[in-house]
Parts: sequence; structure tokens; C-alpha cells
Amino acid sequence: MNRRSVIFFYIVTRHGRVFDVSKPTIAKTQLPHVIISGDHPPISVRPYYRTIEQRKELQHEVDKLLMDNIIRPSTSPWSSPVILKKKPDGTYRFLVDLRRLNSMTRKDAYPQPSAEELIYRLSEHIYFTKLDLKSGYFQIPIVESDKEKTAFVTSDGHYEFNVLAQGLMNAPASFQRVMNNLLATGRWNYVVIYLDDIVIFSYSLEEHKRHVHEILSILDAAHFKVSPPKCTITGQQIEFLGHIITAATVKPSSEKIHAILDIPAPRTLSQANRFFGKMGYYRKLIPNFARIATPLHNVTNETHTKRHEFYWHAEQQAAFDQFKMILTTSSLFLHFPDPSVPFILSTDASLIRITSVLKQQTSTGLKVCHYKFCLLSDIERRYSATEREALAIYWCLDQLRPDIASSSVLIETDHAPLSNMHKKIRFVINALIIGFSNYRIFYLRLSRSNIVRVLTMSDRTF
Repeated sequence: MNRRSVIFFYIVTRHGRVFDVSKPTIAKTQLPHVIISGDHPPISVRPYYRTIEQRKELQHEVDKLLMDNIIRPSTSPWSSPVILKKKPDGTYRFLVDLRRLNSMTRKDAYPQPSAEELIYRLSEHIYFTKLDLKSGYFQIPIVESDKEKTAFVTSDGHYEFNVLAQGLMNAPASFQRVMNNLLATGRWNYVVIYLDDIVIFSYSLEEHKRHVHEILSILDAAHFKVSPPKCTITGQQIEFLGHIITAATVKPSSEKIHAILDIPAPRTLSQANRFFGKMGYYRKLIPNFARIATPLHNVTNETHTKRHEFYWHAEQQAAFDQFKMILTTSSLFLHFPDPSVPFILSTDASLIRITSVLKQQTSTGLKVCHYKFCLLSDIERRYSATEREALAIYWCLDQLRPDIASSSVLIETDHAPLSNMHKKIRFVINALIIGFSNYRIFYLRLSRSNIVRVLTMSDRTF
């Protein structure tokens, strides 16, 4: 048995209670969920009509929730209806329609971390453990005085939640707050949290053993449970937020790619937005995303803002097909930035968009760390060529600031007038405002190969 297997066995046996999901528990926390609805009178909605089959299924779900102490019988003046959503396997998903309660609830502005900052925090680390909390929301209690507001009705009864219900407007904020406070000592140092997903990361196996032990001990003390089938322990690559992550690279997960490939050509605006949104999640991995996406962006943007009738023409279908081809034929991955190595930022601006590539020259070759793009506004499209190229540099520096602000940056541009721009006082002031001082602008002749130029060349005829 190798060292990693020994540590895996140690972790599972030492913290067996955390992995035991045979009996549901409600976590101990000083931050129960609160529903602030002001002076609004209670809302009461009649149950939706159900077939006999659906009523039996609904009562079966209610009985399970009662047995697990997730809900209790209610005499509340509040009531919301239940939605039964049929799943692909023929079973039903139990959901409470809390939209009317949400409309009168004061919003909790607690921040959610961005997927990108969480993923890039894992860079350069060798060992990963991912913990998925079992029915995470159901482990967070609701303050006693607000339980009545979560009440729901079926054709056969009236119930209310003891714990955080899916569909409550502030549920994600409450859950993230609880987890951030619970794991505050290690957060960002060796653990990141996105709702019910916890990732522990370390440079060495011994260090990882200690980190995992600390986190599991905290979860155990707070009565949290994790779902064993969804956990990865002491792995050297991990799937997190739709990406496969190693010490050096990040790429999309095959499961998410297959889900996109299964989407048929859109026939409605919502279907087009769904496809565009799923592709957009991986835009940082696709070098010519901006150019390919333009026909899709045009149709979704025009239909949404100008209320045009939805259309799907040959150019939209071509973009749709090209994206799917890229997902199946291209090697989509990026290297994590190394702040100890100087960066090369190549920027370019066309009549309609800004594009950039962030690279690093290492001992093993040139590595791509980021692709960035931005569509220009109507006003920005009226800028002169020099103003657009300068805007490209400024915008890209600002977007990439978290990764490159503390490093030296060589900025490549094919626009000769910009080669001395870093000496002009206005640009220097702007660069200092966004946190840069160690940069240099280099004129790259068009005759030399420039990947960024390729990404925007097709715009020159517009």
C-alpha cells in the first residue's frame, strides 16, 4: 500500500462519523437562516391540482421529510404551493414554490465567490481533497420565529421547514456565510468553499493529511455530514465547478462538454440564451470565442433588448456548429499563471471588439494563461484606431490585475503609435490607478506571428 493510500485509509477511518449519512443531522451553527419580510401580511396559496399518482408521490416525499425532521406539521397563516418536477428517470423532484415569499423578503447581499478566483487559488498545489456536503441546505437550521413563513400546503396537509429550504431567495447567501465562518481559519490558505463544495489543497502529502484532518474535525464538531460518493480524497487532479484542475492546468470537465453537445439547435430565445450561457462559462478556454460568438450574441442581444422576433439563420447555425466542433476536436486548457515569471500580454482592437492573450515564456516553452475579450460599446466604436488600441491595453490590464499586478508585464501591440504611450503622463496615471508600475509596451510588427491579431482580423471588413 503506497503512502497516499495509507493516508486515505487514515482519513476515512479517523473521521468515519462525518462520512456516515445513514441518519440525517442538523448542524450546530450560530448563524441560523433568517427571513426578513417586514410588515407584509402572510401569503396563503391553495395547493395545485394533482393526479392520484402525483398525490401519492407527493405524500411519499412529505413522509420522508417528516421522518428526517426536515419539516414538521404547521398551523402557520402562511402557505406556498408545491411543484412536482418530473426527472428523466420518471421520478419526481419535490420543490416548494416560494416566489411570493421571496418577493417580499429583504435581500441578503452577502457575496458569493467567483468561480474563476476559486479555481485559480488552487494553482501550483499538488494534492486535493473535495468534500460535498450531504443535502447541504438541510443541515442549516432556520430561526424558530421564521419557520412559519416557509409553510407549504399539499392536498393532504400543511407543513413548514425546520431547515433551510431550496428556493428561498437568500439561501445561497446564508449557506455561504455559515461555511465561511465555520472554516475561517483555513479559508484561502488551504481551503476554498463554494456553497456545499469544499476543496482542500496542499503542496505535500503530509501537509495535506494535516489540512484534511483539521477541516473534517471542524465539520464533525458542527455535526455536518459529507456524501462519500461525491468526495475525492488526496487526489492529484480534481473536478470542481465544471473544470478538471491539476497543479499546472485547468480544462473543462468532459461531463459538462457532453451536456453542451447534447443541446439541440435553439428554437426560442431562452434556448439560445441557455446554450450561449453554457458556452460562455468556458470562454476563457476558447481563443477565438468573441469572433465565433458574434452571430449568437447579436440574435440574443437584439431579441432581448429590442424585443425583436427571435430568429435563427444560417450564420447562427454556423456559429452553433463551430462551437460544438471546437468542444470535440480542440485541446481546451490553460496554464495557471506563475507570478515569479514575467508576463507577456498581447492585445488588439478591431472595430467591434477587444481581444488579448496572456502568456508566459518558461523553460518548457510558451504557455497561455488567459484569453480575454470585450465587445465595444457604440461610443467606443467611434474611437480612433489609437484610442481603441489604448483602451484594449487599459481594459486588459484592469481585468487581469489579480494575476499580474505584482509581476513585470511586457505588452505587445501591432499599433506603432502605442510603443511610447507608457511615457505619457495620462497613461502612467491610469496604470498606477489600477495597480501597475512594472510594465513596458513593445511594438510587434504585423509581419511577425501574433495570435491576437488572428483573433480580430475578421473584423476589419466591418
